[in-house]
Amino acid sequence: MTIKVILVPVTATETGASALKTAFALGRRFEAHVAALHVRADPRNALLYMGEGMSGIVLQEIMAAAERDAIERARNARAMFEAAVKESAVPLLDAPSKPGRFSAHWREDVGREDELVAKRARLADVVVVGPQPARQSAAVGLMMEAALLESGRPVLVAPPEGTASAGGNVAVAWNGSVESARAVASGMPFLRAAERVALLAVGEDEEAKNGIDSLKQYLAWHAIAADAVVVAPGADGIGAAILSETKRLGSDLLVMGAYTHNRFRQMIFGGVTRHILSEAHLPVLVAH
Repeated sequence: MTIKVILVPVTATETGASALKTAFALGRRFEAHVAALHVRADPRNALLYMGEGMSGIVLQEIMAAAERDAIERARNARAMFEAAVKESAVPLLDAPSKPGRFSAHWREDVGREDELVAKRARLADVVVVGPQPARQSAAVGLMMEAALLESGRPVLVAPPEGTASAGGNVAVAWNGSVESARAVASGMPFLRAAERVALLAVGEDEEAKNGIDSLKQYLAWHAIAADAVVVAPGADGIGAAILSETKRLGSDLLVMGAYTHNRFRQMIFGGVTRHILSEAHLPVLVAH
């Protein structure tokens, strides 16, 4: 796998700015094309949430206000994109010119953000989204999960401030699951280019040690040297232990499988995936 097309959903918020900064950093690193997508809400969808009995005039006023708000959000998102383009000095291209050139383009769609992001993501190599704090709008969470669960593509979650570089010092969280295997496969471009790779196995039992040794040997067949690190879970849980270890190692990217246990249970009761995505201080590449 190579990274040549990066999709970044853009919202006119701080999370949108961090996603753009991170996407452009990846685009420059891999000489890839960054497709920036803003999904403008269709005011007709608001009718689904309105009670019966409203007059036609009231409904028209509500739709007109929703349309004005959507247009303003789109205008702000476009301005954010143009500022990032200027700062990164990236050429704008709508179609490929020659391979190996860092470029970008802007696209604006109208409809449901989660559905359209998932659709567009299927023809991207990776999707870059903004931070995923524990408290966030339902729409942001739905969009990220749609990209992760309905596109078949990996998702890179940017840290709160974004990042100008990622992938020089990579940590891989490994538990032997299907999701972990997909994350490793998706992260191969980063692993091949990294100066250092650390494989993190949580647990001090023999199974964890054997699993991490097997992964180390697998990567060696790909000419990727890696250090095996066994992480003790600790009182704060597995997610906190993994993030603590990435800080100790100075990692600038974490690769991991997402929702290796029941997704809805993790959403309600918490879990490793939710903890890491909400607390991460570094970019996290996740696959499901």
